[in-house]
Amino acid sequence: MSNVIRPTFGSRPRPSAEAAPVASQAAAELHPPYVYGRAAGYLVALMEDANGPEGDVLRVVVGPLAGNELEAVAVMPATHEGRTDADVTALAILRTLEIVEVEAGPASA
Repeated sequence: MSNVIRPTFGSRPRPSAEAAPVASQAAAELHPPYVYGRAAGYLVALMEDANGPEGDVLRVVVGPLAGNELEAVAVMPATHEGRTDADVTALAILRTLEIVEVEAGPASA
């Protein structure tokens, strides 16, 4: 995903091999420490990642319930303040999906 800003949060980027993005990991490998909820066919969760070039970060991830891929939509530093920001961001995304789900109504087959 080329349109994601990848901050280093004031630290030097780590020289490393190309880290596998969260979206490419199989669902069986993903163990989000916190799931905010499910709405409109999507899962909103929080992932901890210490392997990225940014260092220790929290990633708010969203992915289809039926699929096995999650995509990072927000990256925060792995601090108390970063967790607060991640919580606010994830809850806003979840609420948006809930509104979309209600507005769309039941899917017709």
